[in-house]
Amino acid sequence: MKGEKLVLVAIASLLPDVDMLWQHRSEIHSPLVLLAFALVIGFQNRTLFKPVLLGFWSHSALDIILFDNSKHTIKNMANQIVANESMAQNIEDSITRYTSADGIMLFYPLSNEKFSIILVEESYAVIASLIIIIAVLIFLGLRFREHRAD
Repeated sequence: MKGEKLVLVAIASLLPDVDMLWQHRSEIHSPLVLLAFALVIGFQNRTLFKPVLLGFWSHSALDIILFDNSKHTIKNMANQIVANESMAQNIEDSITRYTSADGIMLFYPLSNEKFSIILVEESYAVIASLIIIIAVLIFLGLRFREHRAD
């Protein structure tokens, strides 16, 4: 049963990006709007509320963090793989065009102002590592609890 909830969290964490069809990081990335969606789902099936809300809010939490690419880190990393300067530039342009944004509307519908936390290269690696460690610990904790329950 826990594995099914983890899958639900993962799926819910991807759903806010449906707004890439019209404008990435639109109102649908707002924690208040996502809470409303989770409540609607929760009214249909109460056991789905927490995993869906966790997936939604984890998406917003990660999308509020922006990466400072002013030193063209993405292009430099891509160039290490493809060894072609113009192709690496195209990769960087594609990534920044389709995934970059200027934050999320944290308090929408109360405010349209976008908020963000901009990380430089050094701090981005630290934060990304912490997020991965926390995710692994949560996964292991849930798996351990599942096996103890058996």
